[in-house]
Amino acid sequence: MSSAIEARKDQQSASLRNKYLSDPGFYIEDVLGVKIWSGMKMVAESVFKNKRTSVRGCHGISKTVVAAAIAVAFLNLYRRSIVITSAPTHRQVARLLWKEVRSIYQKRAGILRGECQTLDIKVAPDCYMLGFSTDQPVAIEGWHSPNILFVLDEAKGLDQWIYDALEGSMIANAHMLEISTTDGADQQCPFRRHHSTERSQWAAFKFSAFDSPYVDIADWGEEYRQYINPKLYDYGKPKKGAEWPGELIADIPIADGEWIKDKLNWKESNPFLWETKILGEFSDLGEGVLIPLRWVERAIEAEVEPPYQNGEIEYGLDVARMGDDTNVLYRRSGWVFEMVKEWGQVDTMQTCGIVKNLIDQMPGQSLKIDSIGVGAGVYDRMEELLYTNQLNVEWAYGINSAAKADNPRKFFNTRAEMWWQARELFQRNWLEGGIMSIPADMELVEDLTGMKYTTKSDGRILVEPKEDFKKRYGRSPNKGDAFIYCLAKIQEEFAIEEWVE
Repeated sequence: MSSAIEARKDQQSASLRNKYLSDPGFYIEDVLGVKIWSGMKMVAESVFKNKRTSVRGCHGISKTVVAAAIAVAFLNLYRRSIVITSAPTHRQVARLLWKEVRSIYQKRAGILRGECQTLDIKVAPDCYMLGFSTDQPVAIEGWHSPNILFVLDEAKGLDQWIYDALEGSMIANAHMLEISTTDGADQQCPFRRHHSTERSQWAAFKFSAFDSPYVDIADWGEEYRQYINPKLYDYGKPKKGAEWPGELIADIPIADGEWIKDKLNWKESNPFLWETKILGEFSDLGEGVLIPLRWVERAIEAEVEPPYQNGEIEYGLDVARMGDDTNVLYRRSGWVFEMVKEWGQVDTMQTCGIVKNLIDQMPGQSLKIDSIGVGAGVYDRMEELLYTNQLNVEWAYGINSAAKADNPRKFFNTRAEMWWQARELFQRNWLEGGIMSIPADMELVEDLTGMKYTTKSDGRILVEPKEDFKKRYGRSPNKGDAFIYCLAKIQEEFAIEEWVE
């Protein structure tokens, strides 16, 4: 009889565990005693279901609390499991996420597995949780377990090498959760890319203050309804009224309607704060941003309207200079752009032969080449091939980026003018859509959105030299430069308005 009872208990325990694994939000509330709202239920489910989950949001929306609860749930629901948490600084690890982990263990002492210390929980040699910061020397590779979870807090401050190091452990039942606010997330940080160009690899979520369980959107009207995440209704958010009663805020302080009302002036006085701290958006209002990321994102593999699909075929060539630079040839047909080829350094005559053979496959209207430095020799040879009818374009242009601009009152040099032309085209496509399409190439996106500009004391626009870009990114913007050469208008009479008509 006792063995039958024990077997029944084991079955019931296994059934309950399976329920918790399929609904981790229920486990977090039922066992851990952490009350969570619809958005965080959605995140918890995603972490257990998907390999990679990325959460961006406004301030005060309980991201860190729930990340801590998810970490504890994972450690306790899998017998053999490892949970690794990290953040950019020791303070963020110890005083934010691990503060919440310690609080959960204190409230559920005797129920949860292991002993919780400041930054680690020991259950068994093959079962533990630990936290570390990326600003301190630590070996972050080599973690292996049948069940492993990485939790990355304030992910906007993490470098790509962290993700590269952890990727080796993303096998078997391995999962990754990254969470962060968006203020200060520059256009090229990995966290931001996970919500844009690399989104196919991540289950990505965004939460604004209007998603708060204390906010009744009916109090705000249609203007603000657009900021609600519609998926929340599938996880218990009511379509009328607030999700939680207002008096609960004394125990669970999350952004509410009064807090938002107190910040409404930010819409006009400080749109950067409104976008990041209230809406949970990435802002394009950083200092010196030439082409905002959202403008570029709209053009990635976009459908182009018939007037812009076909047209003259033009080529742009950026010639490699030194070190690990590459030659890049871009082509546009109408306003559809594609990279034809990227190749390592060869001598200039070999480069000429490669370009000639590529253009032979699709003759075009013009070839535009950076003619400063080593590019000058390539331009001279290509022009010679053109005049002897051996190059299948009508024109070959040598572009001197340091030369005087067509509009010298507005631009410091030709380089600034060409990059500004690209900016205007991306802006128009952002506003109207259907004008241009670019490939989903992360390096091209980085080149376009990473380039900066300043305004000189005389009012002229100056785009940074490629050497400054290379200091930040460790490589030259070869694809970006080839792109703008391909795009550049040569004849002065073609104004930007006519140029895309």
